[in-house]
This record gives sequence, C-alpha cells and structure tokens, in this order.
Amino acid sequence: MLRIAVLDDEQIFNKRIKKEIYAYYAQTNQAVTVDCYCNGRSLMYEVDDGKYYDVYLLDIDLPDMSGIDLGRKLREKSPYPYIVFLTAYPQYAIEGYSARAYQYILKDEWKKKLDETLGNIQKEMESQMEPSYRIIVSTKLEKVPIKDIYYLYKDGKNVVFQTRNGESSIRKTLSEVYEELPEQNFIYVDRSFIVNIEHVMKLKNKQIYMSNGEIIPVSKPQLERVKIEINTYWRNHV
Repeated sequence: MLRIAVLDDEQIFNKRIKKEIYAYYAQTNQAVTVDCYCNGRSLMYEVDDGKYYDVYLLDIDLPDMSGIDLGRKLREKSPYPYIVFLTAYPQYAIEGYSARAYQYILKDEWKKKLDETLGNIQKEMESQMEPSYRIIVSTKLEKVPIKDIYYLYKDGKNVVFQTRNGESSIRKTLSEVYEELPEQNFIYVDRSFIVNIEHVMKLKNKQIYMSNGEIIPVSKPQLERVKIEINTYWRNHV
C-alpha cells in the first residue's frame, strides 16, 4: 500500500487535495492511504516515532517551520521517499530542490499538476522497484531494501537487522525472517547469525569479513557449507 503525507496549515486545502489523491488512485486500482497534517512538528513527531511515508506533499510556507527545512530533515531520515513541495511562491523553487525534492507545484496549478506528478512517481517507483523487507512493529512500518542489509542476528526474542542506516529489530524468530528473505542472498553462518552474501568480502579462519568492516563468526559445523554457498554466489554474480 502506498502511503502519502499531506502537510498544509489550511485544513480546507488538505481535504481538497486528499480527496483528489484518493480519486486518482481509485482510477488506477492502487491501494493508498493519505494522512493530513496542519503543522510540521506533528508530522515530524510521527516520523520520529517510526511512521513511514512513500510520498510527502509539503507546503513551504508554514507557521511553525519552513517546509524546506522539514524536507531536509525528512531526507536525513530516509533517502527513499518522494518529496513534492506545494507553495504560492515560485521564488522558493531553487531552494526547494536543495532538499532533493522530486517536484515543485504552484498552488494555483495543483489541480492540473497533481495527477501528472503522482503518475510520474508511480511509473518511477515501478521501474525502480527493488526487493525489500518490511519491518512492522506496532504503528511503525519500515521498508528496508535487501541490498542495504548487511546481516541479521538473534537478540532474545527479537531479530536485529544491521543495515546501512543502522539497526532495526522485529519480534520474530530468526528462522521466520529467513523464510521471508530472498534465498539466494542470505545464508545461515551460525545458529544466531544470517549474512547477506552480497556484502561478504572474505571468509578466513571461521570468520566472515563484511563490507561495513564488521566480522561475523562462522560455526564449525556450518563452515564447509558456508564456503560452498559463498563461492557459488560469487561465481554467479561477480
């Protein structure tokens, strides 16, 4: 499901744009949910608490903070979402792109431009779609690209993902998570560790050297199998 956040201090505008978004995706049979916010702090609070959006439609001229500053903060949280700025002031366009905005829409043109922008985003998302693992914990939803996962390990009743953006955890068994991951990318190297072969740099003396500089232990009973699977992966992908 596509998740979109709309931020504007005018509730009437929020309702109008929300209605238009739902109407657009009803035509394309795409499941979507839209949350509206009237100030930047409320949106940032939800994001800090783990809420994830695929697309942000942000007003620039807000009472509590600059929409551009907010866009930069959101970009620091994740490089993946699409950020679209909505404003009545065209002079902000150049500054807006410093937050790596996908698009800039003038408010007096939003009705004409919104569907086109959403359509372009959808096409780009489909063309760039890559395997990912979704971590769902209570109200938190996080999409972790497979290529960004270094390894996973068991920590009590949780599985911890070590990724490019730090650690994330989910309350599952290691075997449950393994079944949900692409088989060709991940291997058990120990009862408590699974590694992404894509990030394996070297295997030596029952230790795996990862691309992020960390070293993962390999249990003796698993060593020969791990060696074979790594060699097979390298032969087919390198």
